[in-house]
Amino acid sequence: MKATHDFTQADVIVVNSCTVTDEADWQSQKFVKDFRRKNPTAQIIYTGCAAEVDPMGALKIPGVSAVMGNQDKIRGAALIADYAAQAKVSDNLSDNAACIKKLPDTSAPSAPILLGGVSAYQELRSQHPMDREWPLPSSGIHDILKLNESTPNYRTRAFIKIQEGCNSFCTYCIIPYGRGPNRSLSIPQIVGEVQILVESGVKEVILTGTNLGDYGLDHSSTPLIDDLIEAILTQTRLARLRVGSLDPTEISDRLIALMEKHHHFCPHFHVSLQHTGTKILRLMKRKYRGEDVATCLSKLAAMKRKPFVGMDFITGFPGETEEDFNESFAALSAMKWTRLHVFPYSERAGTPATRLPGTVPMADRKTRAKKLQALSLERLQAQASERRAQADGAEITLHEVLVEGQIRGPDGTNEWIAGYTPNYERVILPKTDTVLRNKVLAITARNWIVDRASGEVMWLGAHLKGMV
Repeated sequence: MKATHDFTQADVIVVNSCTVTDEADWQSQKFVKDFRRKNPTAQIIYTGCAAEVDPMGALKIPGVSAVMGNQDKIRGAALIADYAAQAKVSDNLSDNAACIKKLPDTSAPSAPILLGGVSAYQELRSQHPMDREWPLPSSGIHDILKLNESTPNYRTRAFIKIQEGCNSFCTYCIIPYGRGPNRSLSIPQIVGEVQILVESGVKEVILTGTNLGDYGLDHSSTPLIDDLIEAILTQTRLARLRVGSLDPTEISDRLIALMEKHHHFCPHFHVSLQHTGTKILRLMKRKYRGEDVATCLSKLAAMKRKPFVGMDFITGFPGETEEDFNESFAALSAMKWTRLHVFPYSERAGTPATRLPGTVPMADRKTRAKKLQALSLERLQAQASERRAQADGAEITLHEVLVEGQIRGPDGTNEWIAGYTPNYERVILPKTDTVLRNKVLAITARNWIVDRASGEVMWLGAHLKGMV
């Protein structure tokens, strides 16, 4: 049996749910509703974090045929194959098949069932239940290699998941229950997989995880993220390395020193900030305080290799007064950073934050978010304008742009390609007859524009100065 991208012709459809907020829950359920409406006879398997956190609730979603938790994904293909065979669909699903070619005798079971060992949490506590077994994370390298094998240079940047789970239990977050406790891949395994990706043609690797700062704590008394990064930088021929989100206190002096020393360690940080006010950080049960945020950003601002610093921020968290927000706005205005990713606080049922006093009206949350989004865009524009002014009419050279692929350009056509510099400046330029995907180039630019949808500034490339 072959997989199909046409879900209307599928016998089995797997919905990988998200439950980080109530809105995410609703969106996942909407997928089920749409799939069921357009393909009434398909078997719909509901998995992911929502299935893990509330399997009994998932069974009640109209259109769901079976529910499988995250803890069972490592044997998910076998579970789905057995279920499909019992439902007279097929027992021949491949490891990565999300759906298979439609058979004429498919019929949905009369009642949804649970697959594997997932069971409901009786109560959400600030600890992981001891009776659940969680698999190690999958780096995803085999999927990356398959894509690159079928389409040359398809993947220019590869995301490797080095860590899964979270032990933090922030008051607004359900993820520890959906992903389980912290567990990590070993340093030798990751280094070996990075080298395999390099040999397959991948130029850039991004290290990701549920909570990267916890990497290695299941093997050591202290985090090992710095050890891993140094091993990759010194033991592989990787052209570019990036690291995913880290808390302010997880960006160590050693990590900064590694970035200063190694040119192929991209000067780019994504800080999982959430807030600058100590009062709100305590309510969120974050592990750092306002002074830690200021210290971290001061260190990054003092670096010789000026990094791109992106930060997450939540507005309107319970207890955040107008005065609290104004203080954070003033603090952020005075600090050195590059871009903010701002989110109005969104409730997630069952989390402690929903029981906190001082609920902020949604309209106020959104208003505050818009103010910070505007501040972020103003900063990006000011930085671009300053750089343009320093060039004094001359062309600006953007070095080491890794070209990723085709995009829709400012004229509305798809005749454009895009890429990023090591410090995450985005560059777009008209397509050429030469295939540039996965090439590292020096590109000259005269102007920049704003992508209003993403709140991002993009340089308009004019000329190529040769491959690097």
